[in-house]
Amino acid sequence: ALPGAINVIPGAVEFSVDARARDDKDRLALAAKIEAEIRAIAARRNVGVTIDRTLDAKGAACTPRLMDQMDAAIQGEGIKPFRLFSGAGHDAMSMVEMTDIAMLFVRCERGISHNPAEMITKEDAGIGARVLLRFMDGFGRGN
Repeated sequence: ALPGAINVIPGAVEFSVDARARDDKDRLALAAKIEAEIRAIAARRNVGVTIDRTLDAKGAACTPRLMDQMDAAIQGEGIKPFRLFSGAGHDAMSMVEMTDIAMLFVRCERGISHNPAEMITKEDAGIGARVLLRFMDGFGRGN
């Protein structure tokens, strides 16, 4: 919000929206709905709006075979696997064009992620490392 003073009504505001969905058709429909709503709000309030799409990347689906192998590695640590739809891009968006992908998420304390306050415990880091090792060891066994 510009000029950024707490006691001044801003003359301009910039923000970003990250729209994610399980498939690209739903993601594109969601983005269109968001854009339409922003334009409707701006019209009602008689303010200008400019929308620039800076990134429009298709989803990166994990490979079921690798997800099953990851589940086995997680179970090997005595933990019940939990498959999470994240819509996460990470390096997966680039790698999926070259190879199969899977992702392992390690829980963050208090659920805070992508923030300077993000933190994991030593114990969870150890579990994540052991799961990853089991996952990689699975390739040696033909999994």
